[in-house]
Amino acid sequence: MTDKKEKIVLKRHAFYRGFALPFIKLFSLIKHYKVKSHFKIKKGESYIILSNHQTDYDGFLIMLSFNRPLYPVATDTLMSNGISSKLLNHCFGIIPKKKGITDYEANKKMLQVFDEGGSLLLFPEGNRSYAEFQFSFTKAFAKFIKTIKKPVILFNIHGGTGCYPRFANKKRKGPFYGRIKKVLKYAEYKDMSDQELYDIISANLKVYDSASKDKYESNKRAEYLERIFFVCPKCGKTECLVSNRNYIECKECGLKIEYTNNLHLKPNDKEVNIKRMLDWYNYQIRYIRDLEVGDGVIFSDDNVGIYKSELYEKRSLISKGRIELYKDKLVIGDFTVNISDINIASPTGGRKFTLNTGDKSYIVIGEERFNPLKYVFMFNKLETKMKLNKTDIYYTLEERKE
Repeated sequence: MTDKKEKIVLKRHAFYRGFALPFIKLFSLIKHYKVKSHFKIKKGESYIILSNHQTDYDGFLIMLSFNRPLYPVATDTLMSNGISSKLLNHCFGIIPKKKGITDYEANKKMLQVFDEGGSLLLFPEGNRSYAEFQFSFTKAFAKFIKTIKKPVILFNIHGGTGCYPRFANKKRKGPFYGRIKKVLKYAEYKDMSDQELYDIISANLKVYDSASKDKYESNKRAEYLERIFFVCPKCGKTECLVSNRNYIECKECGLKIEYTNNLHLKPNDKEVNIKRMLDWYNYQIRYIRDLEVGDGVIFSDDNVGIYKSELYEKRSLISKGRIELYKDKLVIGDFTVNISDINIASPTGGRKFTLNTGDKSYIVIGEERFNPLKYVFMFNKLETKMKLNKTDIYYTLEERKE
């Protein structure tokens, strides 16, 4: 006798949504978020809501535009905070998904949501905006959408990279809002090729706050930019950048770059052609691609912790100390990971990155100015499983386009 499949869409989710809504509205006022679109989902209807991803709050803020519960899909490492993760899942039915790989269990749950009359909230990029560019997602995503045969709502979050940039600790003052960009009925896309549907989704989810005329005011605009940038674009030295207030400066050559209120970069040297974060990001990709790797330490940082990450369980510290990256191993305190065992890695938050080896998941957390990106870039250069199997579609060493 087979076990009865556990339901995902439950009456309690509507109850908790209604209970939480006033608090989410209050939270949106505190965060100065404005709802610019509302959409009424009729009883018995199911939709796929797709959105770009700019802040940690997007999943809750998007709820304010809809009258019924949405079932969000979230990275499984975000659901490894013990009781709070269990509570979020109990109240809102969040579906955990493994990052960077095809998660068949998560896919089955997504399909089950539609079978039970629910609507799904997905962030196709799988990542918060980093250096503002749109993260890639696979063409298979469009095929998955066509398989579901449900209407699609394309949603845009604007101003998140301006008000709450991923590298920063402090909010900036500026416009922050969400709105529906486009609604696609199944009849409109059922005869499209996968490529055509992918192109429509990608184009309508693309948001660049630096391309707008909006301004984001703060007297600490550049603080913690070294969480993203680790190579000086003038002298090419690494781990020599220090941010302070509205500037980031190289301790080696004296280059000083202002992060302006319209989200552009303004170097004090006209020979340095870095105007936006994307320019600097691509410069770093070229640096890593051209880097000759020897037998010594490639990158290192002090006071870094590695934690075991398990779904719905509280994270547990494995080791803490100096992190050292070699071409064949990653050492954190007294804990060693073989480079060849790394399946997937990805920056999460300003000073963290996730790391998967086999069926084990870890979170690596550094100090305030720790840069996780340089390690993940190197995992895509060294002989890791993620490089061999091409599982990382987010932080590859291909230059990004606007």
